[in-house]
Amino acid sequence: MTQKYGGGNGIYESILPGARYAPWLSDSLFNETYRVIKNYTLVDKYRCYELWQLVTETSKLRGALIEVGTWRGGSGALIAKKAKQSGIKDIVYLCDTFKGIVKSGINDTFYKGGEHADTSEKIVKEVIIELNLDNIKLLAGIFPDETARLITDTEFRFCHIDVDVYQSAKDTVEWLWPKLVAGGIVVFDDYGWEGCDGVRKFVEEERKKQDRLIFYNLNGHAIMIKL
Repeated sequence: MTQKYGGGNGIYESILPGARYAPWLSDSLFNETYRVIKNYTLVDKYRCYELWQLVTETSKLRGALIEVGTWRGGSGALIAKKAKQSGIKDIVYLCDTFKGIVKSGINDTFYKGGEHADTSEKIVKEVIIELNLDNIKLLAGIFPDETARLITDTEFRFCHIDVDVYQSAKDTVEWLWPKLVAGGIVVFDDYGWEGCDGVRKFVEEERKKQDRLIFYNLNGHAIMIKL
């Protein structure tokens, strides 16, 4: 069943796949973690579970993990919890301006700047403490412009980008890509969402490059894997 929407040049509709396999129902650690973080994130259970699984897939790789656009820290804390459970010893960097969306421009149809400012470092630290995490480094400021200098790691295995606008997504990937190891994963949270046309445009521009695989999951994620 689908419901069509008029925006976005007629390319959006409500997607309701008929598949019923729900592995998260039997994953007790995921459910316990999601119960804690769900009020600290706008990312739904289905996307959270995909992040949870993808972190596991990177456990055989080298490098740190990073989330850009952490908001209240829920999805980042979930990533860090799974990294720890998977035996990953590297740092999980959580980055946010804590002043809302930045770098909106002509490629962005909805965001004008300043949205999602209803957060703080204090709020993020609450969920970190509740999950007893010691593998997170929190970076406050515009990434990469103001905070990349605080990162000491030179290799990365995983990146979650939840920035809503074109230029911020582009700047993040351009900084990250030389540091991402082969097999490393980048997840774009906003790709499939109406109002985030800039992120979708950026990801589509990346498809022509030969050193990456890109695919769209119907939960809204675009996933990019370095070859």
